[in-house]
Amino acid sequence: MHLPSPDHSIVTFAGRDALTFLQSQLTNDVAELTVGGWRWQGYCSAKGRLQATFALARTGEDSFAAVVHNSVAAALTKRLTMFRFRAILTIELSASLIATLHLVQPDIAQNPLVLIELGHGRWVTIATASAPTVDLPTLASGTTDASRAFMQRWNLLGIKGMQPEITAGTAEMFVPQMINWDHVQPSGGVSFSKGCYPGQEVVARAHYRGAVKRQLELHSLPRLAGTSGLDVGAETTLPDGRVATICNLAEQSPNVDLALLVVARPDEAAQQQVSI
Repeated sequence: MHLPSPDHSIVTFAGRDALTFLQSQLTNDVAELTVGGWRWQGYCSAKGRLQATFALARTGEDSFAAVVHNSVAAALTKRLTMFRFRAILTIELSASLIATLHLVQPDIAQNPLVLIELGHGRWVTIATASAPTVDLPTLASGTTDASRAFMQRWNLLGIKGMQPEITAGTAEMFVPQMINWDHVQPSGGVSFSKGCYPGQEVVARAHYRGAVKRQLELHSLPRLAGTSGLDVGAETTLPDGRVATICNLAEQSPNVDLALLVVARPDEAAQQQVSI
C-alpha cells in the first residue's frame, strides 16, 4: 500500500550554509544528522508557538528535504526565506521531489533519496517525481475512494501513535510541550542543548520550570450522523468537563472520530475547579 501524498509537499534547503541556518531555526538538532538520516523538527514563532512540524531528512552534505503539510508549506518556505539574510543557501518548495506514503515497508530497490521510518506501520520515501515506480502497487493520488481510504488509515495510525502534525488550523496555537513534541516518537522533536532558535527561551523555560498546563491526549469523539464532525483547531468539551482543542482527528467509524486533543492536565483542571 503506497500513495504519493496528496497532503504533503517537499521543502528543500541546499547550499554551504544550509546546516548552520537550519540549526539556528528549528527545534531539534540538525548537526547530528548524517546523510540519509532524519529527525522530527518544529518551527516556532518568537512566542514559542509551533507554526509547523515535519520530518527533516539530510539528502547530502549541504542539502536537506522536509516533508511538510500542504497547508503550511508555502508559509514556512516564505518565512524561512525572510530570515535567510546573507546565508548562502536556497530554500524552495520543490517541484521535482515527491513524498510517497507507505503502509507496508517499501522496496528500497526503488532507490529513493531518503527512507523515513516513522514507526507505527508508517514509512515515507522522498524521491524525484520522475523516478520509476515499477513493481510498486502505488495508488494514483486524487479523490478516488481508494486514496481516501488510504489517507484515513494513514491518519488514524499517526493519531494512535501519538504523532501530532501542525496544520494551518492549529498554526501558532501550541508550544511544543502542549503536543508532546519533545517526546514524540521516534527520538523526540526538541533538543534542549542545541542552542538558540526562534522561541527557544519560551520552550526552554516551559521545560525547566514545568510551566505547561496542557498536554496531548488521545480521545474518541462522537460524530453526528451525516455530518463531518468538528475540525482541527476547534474546541470540544470532554465528559469530565475539561475543554479540549483538537490538534488532529480522523474518522474511525461513521459515528466516531479519533482525535489528538490538547487539554488541561487533570491536576491543573482540579485546581481550577477548586478555585472556582
